[in-house]
Amino acid sequence: MEYRLDKPLQEFFQEFEAARADVTTAEGKMDGVRKLEEKGYCVSFENGGVNVMLKEEEEENTPKTSPPPGNNEEPSPSSITEVRQSSRARQLPKYLEDFGVDVMLALSAGTTDVLESYEEAIKDEEHDDRAPPPTRRVSFKPSGNRVVKQSRRDWELAIRSRLEDGDIDMNGAGFSGKSTGRYNPYISRGSKSHQQRGGRGRNSPLPNMRRTLQTGPNNWFRVIIPHGHKYSKEYILKTLQNYIAPQPFIPVAYQIQGTESFFFVDSFSTAEELMNADKKITTKDGFRLIVKVRPGYPHVEVDDKLKERIKLVMGKRYNAATKALDLTKFHMDEDLVQDVLVCLFKPNIMTTIVNIIAENIPELVGLNLTENKLYSLEPLTSLFKKAPNLTVLHIGKNRLRELRQLEYLQGLRLEDLVLDGNPLCDKFREQSTYVSEVRKRFPKVIKLDGINLPPPIGFDVLDNAKLPPSKGSFIVVPEGQFMARQFLEQYYQLYDSGNRQGLIDAYHDNAMFSMSCAYPPTQGSVAAHSRLINYISESRNLVRINDFTRRQKLLHVGKQNIISCLSQFPKTQHDPMSFQVDLVLFTPQLIMLCVTGLFREPEQKTPPIRSFMRTFVIVPVGSGFCIINEELFITCATTEQLESAFKTPLPAQTAPTAVSPPSQPQGGPVLDDATKQQMVEVLAQQTGMNLSWSKKCLDETNWDFQKAVFVFSELHKQGTVPPEAFIK
Repeated sequence: MEYRLDKPLQEFFQEFEAARADVTTAEGKMDGVRKLEEKGYCVSFENGGVNVMLKEEEEENTPKTSPPPGNNEEPSPSSITEVRQSSRARQLPKYLEDFGVDVMLALSAGTTDVLESYEEAIKDEEHDDRAPPPTRRVSFKPSGNRVVKQSRRDWELAIRSRLEDGDIDMNGAGFSGKSTGRYNPYISRGSKSHQQRGGRGRNSPLPNMRRTLQTGPNNWFRVIIPHGHKYSKEYILKTLQNYIAPQPFIPVAYQIQGTESFFFVDSFSTAEELMNADKKITTKDGFRLIVKVRPGYPHVEVDDKLKERIKLVMGKRYNAATKALDLTKFHMDEDLVQDVLVCLFKPNIMTTIVNIIAENIPELVGLNLTENKLYSLEPLTSLFKKAPNLTVLHIGKNRLRELRQLEYLQGLRLEDLVLDGNPLCDKFREQSTYVSEVRKRFPKVIKLDGINLPPPIGFDVLDNAKLPPSKGSFIVVPEGQFMARQFLEQYYQLYDSGNRQGLIDAYHDNAMFSMSCAYPPTQGSVAAHSRLINYISESRNLVRINDFTRRQKLLHVGKQNIISCLSQFPKTQHDPMSFQVDLVLFTPQLIMLCVTGLFREPEQKTPPIRSFMRTFVIVPVGSGFCIINEELFITCATTEQLESAFKTPLPAQTAPTAVSPPSQPQGGPVLDDATKQQMVEVLAQQTGMNLSWSKKCLDETNWDFQKAVFVFSELHKQGTVPPEAFIK
């Protein structure tokens, strides 16, 4: 027997691998040989050897022997047997399949009497999965060796490693020795004493074949029953259940396509038991039941009909009293499991579930997704919008491996969360670390995996808390309002005048001033007349200026330097009705005042309108106040500001109305304490002084109310009223 390696050998095994797909049994390999013949290859037996080649090469390599004259009969058996042209040879792989023989192993081992045995076998035209008679046996006889070139030998070794996929045990005693016959790429070429350690003899049986089941990504398996259309669903399922008992057996989505039937199981142990039942069950009509198991699950298209079925099942599982939806083992629901596989780990199914929740039960509070083989939570990304009241979520006993999967649930205000039973929980050795990582994502969780947690420490705003309405101005204490108004009136009257030298007394001797400017980020282009060219040179923008010396130069220290800098700026006209004042600090030692508003530069041909923000830090000096620090920011007005600038007229100057205090009659009796107290309160209301200084002012004017108001006005204009008079 010889094994000839011809040119298309590489193509042969590529086609062979493609045909066998993921089949790991000998039967699948023989299916591959039949597929090979359909693709134009020829398998032939010559003098006990086997030859594989393309049909074109077959014609080229066929010996050109001239038949005897007048004799058109086939050559005698002593010549090259044209087995490849006979129907019997083309059926040979089918014959070997009946015996469960790996055709490649049989051909490589060599057969001299395989055709004699085949002569008897082809007479039986029974179904191929009928139990074979126990007396049939195929023996293999080795023949002479043949020298094979090293390149071909390398190909054989490579192909051997490709075909050894775990379904055939080639390390047994039958393959541990060195063959005395032809070169065999499937055995070891090692020790010369291999036959002493045991070797497969001429008539020894084939080694035991062992098939392994590969696990799928979700442990779902498809079980195929060839010729299953001949039997009822109940008969096949009951027969398989009885064989693998007591192993749990829950078939899902039983279907028939063509001549085969199939269903799905979601247990590796069940799938393995079913695979081991292959050809071990004799049916009622005497045939062996073929059982093929593959990893996989069907693709389910969600149409309107299936969506209605899912909606009905969800309605059955919804508790309206607690607003909870229990979808535990949803794919095993009795209303779905018979003919359709609705797995929540499939994105299109989970997306349908979320949409049904949004359309029918948006008030959902609790959702249970336990035991649904979930490996990703990405389809739940929009759940916080479609079920905003969801606070209870159970996703235990799934296949979530990373804690980052919880980021898809961001936005949910979960209080009760179950993750136990997922691989991600095994990554935490300390319970405290596990709780901390979960609370980083869901800070309001108070129950985790059924265990109550201590209340979280947080500073988040309560759900029912309301922010106070915004105001244009903020005055930290009412007593500071009068002083702030007086200060701003006097300061901007002098600032908008032609000469700003009058502001020199408003600054402290050691005062500091800085100015910065920038264009609004929302303005793509600025008109020429609105450019900040008069302010850029003095802008102390620390983001743009990195030089320390220039930074120091643009920081003006001393009231003379400050007034000199302010005098360089264009003449201005401020809009008092645009002012927003924030008095954020008001104490006897320090006052902080922030002002924002609009101004324009009237001396330009087209007066531009600017927006400004000015911060004053004020300290008491003597009987008055001085600016110790000031920051000024200038930018171009926005479109909204331009629409409202200088549009509101100033209010008319009217004399303040006040309650007329009782006056002391001339030559009359002394006022009682109640009358004096009323006079003190009215004076404090009109002047802004506290009660103590108001009483002092009335005492010094002999309780003459009109005189006290006049004296206060004169002293206040002179700036001689001490600041503590306004502290309440």
